[in-house]
Amino acid sequence: MSDRHVAARLDRIRNLLCGDTAGRTESPYLVEIKNGAKFISGTTARLLSVQYVQRPSGIFVPERVGVAPAPIDLIKTYVTYEELVGEKSHLAVVIDLLKKVNVFEVLGFTSQWLARYYDPGVDHGRLDREYAELHFQGLLRVKAISFVNEGRVFVAPQLLHAVAKLALIYSSTQSSEPVDVGLLGLIPLALGDHLDQSGDIPDGENVVVDSDGLPGVLARHMISNQHLNRPLDSASLMASFSRRWREISRENPHRDLGSFEDLYRAEVGIDLDELESVVMAAWSHVSLHHKTFIPASYFQSCGVPLERVVAVLSHLACTLDGLRYHLANDITELDGGLEWSIAPFERFPILTVDGGILVLDPRLLMHRVFGWLPYFDVLDKLKDDRKRTGQLRDYAGRVSEIYALEILGSIAPRLRKSIFFEEDLRQAYGRRRKVVDAVIDYGDRWVVVDISTRQLMRESVAGTSGETVKKDLDALVKYKAAQIQSTIDAIRGDEARLTGSPGSPRVFYPVIVASEGFPFNPVTSSMIEDLLRRENLLQGPGIAPVQVVDVAELEIVEGVQEWGGPSFVDLLEGKRDAGLWRASLRDYVLVELGLSPKRPARLERLWKGLFNRVIEKVRPI
Repeated sequence: MSDRHVAARLDRIRNLLCGDTAGRTESPYLVEIKNGAKFISGTTARLLSVQYVQRPSGIFVPERVGVAPAPIDLIKTYVTYEELVGEKSHLAVVIDLLKKVNVFEVLGFTSQWLARYYDPGVDHGRLDREYAELHFQGLLRVKAISFVNEGRVFVAPQLLHAVAKLALIYSSTQSSEPVDVGLLGLIPLALGDHLDQSGDIPDGENVVVDSDGLPGVLARHMISNQHLNRPLDSASLMASFSRRWREISRENPHRDLGSFEDLYRAEVGIDLDELESVVMAAWSHVSLHHKTFIPASYFQSCGVPLERVVAVLSHLACTLDGLRYHLANDITELDGGLEWSIAPFERFPILTVDGGILVLDPRLLMHRVFGWLPYFDVLDKLKDDRKRTGQLRDYAGRVSEIYALEILGSIAPRLRKSIFFEEDLRQAYGRRRKVVDAVIDYGDRWVVVDISTRQLMRESVAGTSGETVKKDLDALVKYKAAQIQSTIDAIRGDEARLTGSPGSPRVFYPVIVASEGFPFNPVTSSMIEDLLRRENLLQGPGIAPVQVVDVAELEIVEGVQEWGGPSFVDLLEGKRDAGLWRASLRDYVLVELGLSPKRPARLERLWKGLFNRVIEKVRPI
């Protein structure tokens, strides 16, 4: 090609790209640039098909919906034996192996990994890598680490609890040759091959939810999974225990029963100070050292007389034969539940062994003492006295309501009276009207809150009954929604009777506080919507979808606001259009918004007060 032809073509290209007005070309190599137009990489061909992006869960979705996270992105899946080894395990082989292994060796294995899993500063990805590197060699190790790099899980509480339960059933106390560490590490994965019941769904059974609102296998397992894996917030637990069962109870003693700590001492025979000290000593030892066996001599320095330490541990711990008995009863009463029910471990998170104790699960130990189980300790002692049993139920519910309302009072705007409680609503709208526990006035929006202290029934937690899940939802949502609807109608009818000034049309955000937690996920949120639609409650414009939150989530909101973040109503409003709108409020705040709120000052004072009470006892005089 001559120089003249080269110059002519360069001049043409210059005019195309640098002129005041873009020229036209028929060349397949040059195309007009348009804002937002995409091209196939390495070509000038425009991309006409839908482009996909990969979510953190590994699923590919259209790019237009791939920006915000979805509930499925919160799910992590464990690795099974079949995936790692290439062939499915045989349950009979696993059981034969467990029969040859000492039960204490298996329980030591499961308790140690549970202790490391629930370490407050744990990096779960690193923990899974350590598991893979410790238990597998050669090609299996290479494959295991590749699974970890993909975000798959090896250390899963569900699998470890299942291994512990099978060991209690089949393993013996006779001494045996130590099992190979790699073989021991494969047992949870092997059980993972057999815990999935999706292949055993009866013909005609709906996998998710049927037309009558009855949850199928998948829905029940999602509820059980979320309940089992609910986050452990030790500070929130200790703060709630300290304020609810101690301070509020002292400030508002029951006329007949007295304060809760006096009642606990009288009926159970243990002082709450003793309970705090012994359990905090055990939990600190496990958390700091990841050693789940604690010698009896360790408790000599916890500031509690030895005979009182024995009394506390005897109440929380169980012998091996006793634990086997309770496990057999649990399986019989539930007609199954091996996959999800951990009730025996919840009641007895400590195993009595020669020379000391074995902490089976530190998370369950914290919930055993600082959650609702102390209330059930007393309730069990009063079971033959119907009057006092009823009084205790009402009193415990009232104390829990007071605690939740204190958090709501901290969340509400401070520049004017913005929060109105049940008594305010009754004075405004009459004693006969159904009203909620609190409403918060944000000027152009209302948050309408009712509190429930109801807990999921055993069958719902274990995933063995769709009927009990439906009953739990009816009790939690239907009755509370009726009270919320009545309150909204009253405010809409005459806002001035409550606030002193007429209001304009507002948006209402209904919130149910399930103080002891409720698995809020795409399945349960859809079930709630269907239930409310059938009952014609909280429908129509101006009423947002119901949100179910727990006390720990209210404390997260409290921390967000205390450190200058969005208000409660802004969080509820933002969640309506969020990718995680069918997930929990906790996930929306921490995952989708990416906020990392510090603990609110109120909560810091409470949990540190408990911790300092314990520390003072172990300091030398």
